[in-house]
Amino acid sequence: MAHIQKSIEFLIRKKWLGLLIVAGLVVGVGISTLYRGVFGPKQRTDLTVYLAAGQMVAAGRADNIYRVVNVRHWHYVYAPLLAILLAPLSNWPRAATVPLAYLLSLCCLAGTVLFSRRFPEDARPAPWQIALATIFCLPMILNTLTRGQFGLLSLFFEAAVFYGYLKKQKVLTGLLLAFAVTLKISPLAFLAFFFLMKKEWKILASAAVGFGLFFFLVPSLAIGFHLNWELLKTWKVLMSSSQSDTAYQHYLWGELFTPFAGDNQSLYAVLTRFAWPSESAFTGHSNAMIRTLSPSIGIALLALLFIKPRRKDSAPEAQSPLKLLAEFSLFPMLMLFSSPVTQIHHYTVTYGLFLAALMMIKRYPAGSWPRKCLGIGVWTCALCLTLGMIFEWAGVWGLPLWGSMLLWTAVLCALKLKHS
Repeated sequence: MAHIQKSIEFLIRKKWLGLLIVAGLVVGVGISTLYRGVFGPKQRTDLTVYLAAGQMVAAGRADNIYRVVNVRHWHYVYAPLLAILLAPLSNWPRAATVPLAYLLSLCCLAGTVLFSRRFPEDARPAPWQIALATIFCLPMILNTLTRGQFGLLSLFFEAAVFYGYLKKQKVLTGLLLAFAVTLKISPLAFLAFFFLMKKEWKILASAAVGFGLFFFLVPSLAIGFHLNWELLKTWKVLMSSSQSDTAYQHYLWGELFTPFAGDNQSLYAVLTRFAWPSESAFTGHSNAMIRTLSPSIGIALLALLFIKPRRKDSAPEAQSPLKLLAEFSLFPMLMLFSSPVTQIHHYTVTYGLFLAALMMIKRYPAGSWPRKCLGIGVWTCALCLTLGMIFEWAGVWGLPLWGSMLLWTAVLCALKLKHS
């Protein structure tokens, strides 16, 4: 760790060299993204799915947003708000929308870093810690950028929500959380339990108002209350169909629902791949045991977060920004473990967990068991995420899932058992 820290700090001091590396990476990935989304023969970008739904809204045919497909026959699967917001851009040429989405994602990544540097002093990571956390998440970040996904938008909102919470901007924090979750159901939904644990009733009330605004009021003003309500019911059915025993008959099976895709890194999907030798053996049979086991494990993990340490923290430490950051970073990960469909690019939210772990490591003396556990968790998780993005077999065996769960457990133990 010390050698890597020194190397990163050297690049930070040599700003021209660090900027050159970053600029080269941005340009290279930008060229790849432009080719995949505009000039390539297969349009390998999810952006066209969102824009196809937006085009239906712009044409006054919003009732078709869940039936329209792009050239690769992918379907729109999010709440109506995203399609409504993208409607004004839906008829722009891809040569304009693909670079625009790429720049938006880069701005979100830059905003996440800036928010991280503006956390209070006790929770302000050193530049090398931010750089290392970003490097550890680089496989997912690159995948998100080149595929036109909005994972970095979720990451930005996570950082913004935490920053607003620390600054006691409670109404704004709740509204940001609601907007982020409504825009694209994301791991941030589990942050509601964090604020419940902290008894932040004002933030929760603000989020409830935000959900009313962004799920119902704003879309209803755009497309009408009745149509919005019908679309929300359709969307709910889509989301609840993924774990049923007849999900293989659904048109989203091969596109999204199947647990036999290595990219699906949910606990449900990985356990299903362990239990059934192939998709053909699974088809037509009951998966009730795993369907029960997976959410039960998620509930158990959530319950662990609410357990108080054996010895209570002192008041100042209980509210220290670093401790809050570590607790905060644990909650978004729960959706990755408990949702039946979790694509590997959703693991961009491990950035917050990496950041908290790297900062906690520096607070423990060398040789202490928390420092060792956190170090093992950080490096194992980084390795598993990278292998999962490169090798199909690593994804099939769920290495990104297991590595992330190991780091999650290490951070939780360091928090809960520190004073035991």
